[in-house]
Amino acid sequence: MKKIFRIFLIVLITLAVFVGLDMLFFYHIANESKKVVKSIEKYKSVKKIPSYFIKLRPIKDYYQENLKNLRPVMNPDSKMDSIIIFGCSYAYGYVFPNEQTISYVMSKYSKRPIYNRAINSTGIQHVIYQLRDENIYKAVKTKPKYVFYVLMDYTGHFERLYYTSMPSIIDNNYYFTYKQKGNELVERKPFLNLYYNFAIIRHIQNKLILNWVNYNYWTKSNKKLFNFFILHFKTINKLIKSNWGESEDSEFPKLIILTFEHTKKYMWENELKKEGIDVIDIADTIGVHELYKLSKGYFEPEVSPHPNGKVWEELIPELKKIYPDL
Repeated sequence: MKKIFRIFLIVLITLAVFVGLDMLFFYHIANESKKVVKSIEKYKSVKKIPSYFIKLRPIKDYYQENLKNLRPVMNPDSKMDSIIIFGCSYAYGYVFPNEQTISYVMSKYSKRPIYNRAINSTGIQHVIYQLRDENIYKAVKTKPKYVFYVLMDYTGHFERLYYTSMPSIIDNNYYFTYKQKGNELVERKPFLNLYYNFAIIRHIQNKLILNWVNYNYWTKSNKKLFNFFILHFKTINKLIKSNWGESEDSEFPKLIILTFEHTKKYMWENELKKEGIDVIDIADTIGVHELYKLSKGYFEPEVSPHPNGKVWEELIPELKKIYPDL
């Protein structure tokens, strides 16, 4: 009996020490984030003990939580075939007013209804999620003519394909991702709310993912990684075609990737073109390389550089030349 009690006491003390360390780690990360990101309300003060130290709370779907923050529809009364824009904070226009978003600038050159469905911090997989959600078909009033995806720089979206919780430990929402089974993508289900709510465990998991993707992107050029990436866009294209199919008076919607990705693009661009997916390199299209240099004025330095309205003001007229019926 004494042995069982001793074991129980050791486990209890170990758990208490771990929870204490986890709290300290959480507050350290929160305070570091607060120094860097002063404009975001959730980082300004972290006064409450994270709720996972009090009770287990249900995991919330990040996508569903942020649907209320979508950008307004441009040209909402137009009866023409529409344009849908997907992506992360690059397409959403993080920290910018609506006037500097890709959807707003595009509305200057297009009479079509423009739906900006981008959500901050999301990845390619969230587009699949949206396209499998019947609510998008209720929201988009006319068949899309063009579907754009704004692809973030370098390996950012590659990493997000493998997360199972929000990359930032400040949040504790479920981060929606898929795993590959054959040639299909199957939702990767979360498990044990407690696991997702511990900051140290999540931090380690996120670092492992980051290191694995960076190694397989920069060092090995792992074909498996690129095939997984390509499969997401193939699935998106398939869903677009099946849900807004070809008709007598119009063709399938055209999927176009607007990419800031200048390296290793050959590993995936040609495969997507075989599927009828266009890939537009933004820097090449507007004739300005080294877009990321803040001195050039295309990106804002706050938080991490994000494209401002200047990028879209130069890009959209060039897109209009490529797609005259934009």
